[in-house]
Amino acid sequence: MYKVSQILRTTLLLAIFGQVVQGQATKFNAPIVSEELVFEEKEGLLAVEAEHFYAQSKSEIRSWFRTSKDEVPRVGRDEDEQHCFGASNNAYIEILPDERVTHADKISQGENFTNEPGLMAVVHYKVKINTPGRYYVWVRAFSTGSEDNGLHVGFNGTWPESGQRMQWCDGKMRWTWTSKQRTKEFHCGVPHQIYLDIEKPGIHDIQFSMREDGFEFDKFILTTNKNYFPKQEGPDLLISEGVLPAPFSKVASPTTNETYFKNVATFTSQNRVIPAQDFPVSNTKFYKEGKNWLAINPKVSEEASTSTTFKFESGRYDIIFVGVGENDGSSAYTLIINNKEIGSYQPPLSVHLFEEGYNFNALWENIDIKKGDTITVTAKIGSADGKEHTRGRWAGVIFAPAGKGKEVQDAPSSFSAK
Repeated sequence: MYKVSQILRTTLLLAIFGQVVQGQATKFNAPIVSEELVFEEKEGLLAVEAEHFYAQSKSEIRSWFRTSKDEVPRVGRDEDEQHCFGASNNAYIEILPDERVTHADKISQGENFTNEPGLMAVVHYKVKINTPGRYYVWVRAFSTGSEDNGLHVGFNGTWPESGQRMQWCDGKMRWTWTSKQRTKEFHCGVPHQIYLDIEKPGIHDIQFSMREDGFEFDKFILTTNKNYFPKQEGPDLLISEGVLPAPFSKVASPTTNETYFKNVATFTSQNRVIPAQDFPVSNTKFYKEGKNWLAINPKVSEEASTSTTFKFESGRYDIIFVGVGENDGSSAYTLIINNKEIGSYQPPLSVHLFEEGYNFNALWENIDIKKGDTITVTAKIGSADGKEHTRGRWAGVIFAPAGKGKEVQDAPSSFSAK
């Protein structure tokens, strides 16, 4: 009798829990704007937040769910954590459930993958186009692996070939803008091949549909400028009709044991990287601090210098020197290749005790480097008040492909300690 009661109670609790989850799921995949909200293009540029869709269609098997600080959908398999930090407007949408997480997971056509645009999980946006023409489509996405990085785009119920198979390869584990089309020849996509030819001015329906489940979608841009490249969270929204909902709650920067250096170093597989602690320290006046930095003990020395050999392929690189901001002064760094000074850099004072991030590194572009060249870093301590001194901390040097340095440098990531 006891077992029967226990089973009935458990069944009741599961039923209630299921209803709660179902109700929550329904809430988080419902639009938060009406069909009357129309975004407007001006001077060939239009920007829209992904969470501002006015409708979903073909969402029986997969659906887009909103995630923000206060909204965390629980819909079947979804193994990765929230990525609200760094998302424009502090929110994004994701196709759930995410049942093809790794390459080892079975691919099921029409369930967790579809190469046919417009077939599954379609989100709709109203936009007003003032300037007819060819619009290149940029999407900001967060990809954690190789099986959540594909999307289709179309308009007014059509799905042109030029809107199919948007593809992300670079920029894993961070919000990344891309406008590339996957082709048979180029798995990672071809730039300038994702576009919509909108021939008439007026209000149009822009649509995105699933290619791979688990896709995380933050914002999109339409631009007539073929050479446009969005930065950070992209341009502001422009509204033609209707009212935007209130912004989502801000998300605090996560404190992580990872370093900015490690995050930006892996931004693209084409980066070549020398971490600071791979440079020799013997007789350099540097010491290893923690697992990531070289530093100077100001009680022993004011300057230090270390050199190593460039072991990668010869070529032209953008060099990113990743320093560490300190709140008691600005250290001074110089990068030298063979006997030629490439540049010097002093990061600004940090707010916290020390920080890594965009504001604390330097970029030198289009530098010719040959295999076997000598890479030298010198550092000198600083002081804001003449009493407390910095330690000349730095994390390493990144050699990005020429032309990609700014993109690598802009990768949204930071580390700080109070």
